[in-house]
Amino acid sequence: MTLGIDHWRSQNRRTFSRRSLLLFGVQTASIMVLSGWYYRLQVLRGHRYRLLADENRVAVRLTEPPRGSVLDRNGSIIAANHTSYQVMLDPRLLKSPKEALEKIGLIVPMTDEEKQQLLQKIHPDALLSKPILVRDGVTWEQFAALELQRNNIEGLITMVGDHRVYPYGPLFAHLTGYVGRVSKKDLARDDDPTLSIATAKIGKTGIEAGFDKRLRGAHGLREIEVDALGKEIRALANREAKPGDTITMTLDIQTQRKAMTLLGQEAGSICVIDCRNGDILALASTPSFDPNAFVGGIDQDTWNALRDHEQTPLLNKSVRGLFSPGSTFKGIVLAAALAEGLIDERTQIYCPGFYEFAGNRFHCWKKYGHGKVDSVAAMAESCDVYFYELGEKLGVDRLARYARRFGLGISFDIGIPEITSGLVPTPSWKLRVHGERWYPGETINMSIGQGKLLTTPLQMAVMTARLATGKPLLPRITQDQPSWDNNVTLPQDHLSTCVRGMNAVVNSPRGTAKSSFIDPSLGQMAGKTGTVQVRRITEAERRTGVRENKELPWKLRDHAMFVGFDMHPSGTRYAMSVVVEHGGSGSKNAAPLAKELMEFILRNENKDVRS
Repeated sequence: MTLGIDHWRSQNRRTFSRRSLLLFGVQTASIMVLSGWYYRLQVLRGHRYRLLADENRVAVRLTEPPRGSVLDRNGSIIAANHTSYQVMLDPRLLKSPKEALEKIGLIVPMTDEEKQQLLQKIHPDALLSKPILVRDGVTWEQFAALELQRNNIEGLITMVGDHRVYPYGPLFAHLTGYVGRVSKKDLARDDDPTLSIATAKIGKTGIEAGFDKRLRGAHGLREIEVDALGKEIRALANREAKPGDTITMTLDIQTQRKAMTLLGQEAGSICVIDCRNGDILALASTPSFDPNAFVGGIDQDTWNALRDHEQTPLLNKSVRGLFSPGSTFKGIVLAAALAEGLIDERTQIYCPGFYEFAGNRFHCWKKYGHGKVDSVAAMAESCDVYFYELGEKLGVDRLARYARRFGLGISFDIGIPEITSGLVPTPSWKLRVHGERWYPGETINMSIGQGKLLTTPLQMAVMTARLATGKPLLPRITQDQPSWDNNVTLPQDHLSTCVRGMNAVVNSPRGTAKSSFIDPSLGQMAGKTGTVQVRRITEAERRTGVRENKELPWKLRDHAMFVGFDMHPSGTRYAMSVVVEHGGSGSKNAAPLAKELMEFILRNENKDVRS
């Protein structure tokens, strides 16, 4: 019996020892695994988890600075901020972004496409995502309804912010431009943290783009405690944002409105410059658009309609529209010929209605010619043959040099990024760009402002101001910009002949704009008409009769142009250019607009003097 019990105990001890050893091994392995996980959690990844824990409790948010306002010369607001109710989502606090958007969509209607675009903005790792803007500019009713549903919508952030507004809409659209949402390209170009704010806007065109950094201001910081749903519990620290600068432009609302009204439904541009300081008073471009439509993101149908419109409403024609200047260029040709001693003011040239050169016939606009004309009469009656001969004598290089002196081919830095320099062609330019030599006949065409010579309406206004005053005026859109180009010298001793010729254009019985003289009680306006061909007229058509503009498709009609300035005893005060795109005759369709606008400006100035 004793032996049996001892044997059982011996067997049991061996079994127990094996079980204990096995259990000990399992426990040891488990402890090692748990220790390793604990070490990884606490030591290797402890910093990250502590950071995430802090982020769930404390949030640091950038605050958007108020964007600076844009004013006209008299302090009228043309771009400003209005209160905006904004809706955002914080992906770090969301279990299901899609579900959150569906709930918001019950109050703020959204298309499936909009929801999908918002979902694509969320980083794959939600913890690395920043708050995204769902909608800027919801109604007060929608905003209040979302506030009531805050506890039912994870990650919802509602804010009261600023929304950019352009009170005059299309009136200043091309000048002010507009702001829009910050794109990836914007962020790649500019590392300002302000742009990373979900509600941030950036200037896309016009003044808004050119002066963006001044208008933008600097962001502030808010450190807040939030609950698990992202709702703010209390503020911990705050650094105020710095508002953007207010920009006062040289533009005058009344002059701009009158210019836009005169252009009406036509496509074109009117530029007005104060010759005493270079202030741009009006820079009208038609047709226009409403910049307010772009602030929150324009819909595709509206964008397509603007982009594809035949009259290019999105193009700022005043600074980016390229036109041959036509006969408005003749003032420069006359000034150059006088300054180079090739003629004097009494020099006469016979015009039979055409000019023979290098085996080619170049026609005057007047079929049977002007007969003998001197320099003043040639300007007044816009005799092409007179200027063909001057162009041949000057040559293309001298023509180009004087063109630049008077402001053509120059990209004026007025703070608008869309501005272009136009083109003053030369033989070296043609060889470099086209790989072709310059033909003498091209110089003949250039002498009447045709061919490859291209200008903007703003350049034409500057050209006119320099011809009228003899001073190297620079256009400016803010008063801290320069008024004069000290590197340019103009042939002042010879410009009086040009001015007399341009005065005769409007105020002599044979002038091409004789019907557009202004009210004599206001003084006189001088100027130069231009009718610019955009198609080639064949010899066969000349024999049978040139087709009238109204018979042609809009795109094939001539451009109507006029440049002018007032003749004040103390000196010229205002210069302007008028371009009616495919408008036909400059005498009939551009000069009358300049007459009415000049009278409006002078009457307003007289009122200001009397008051």
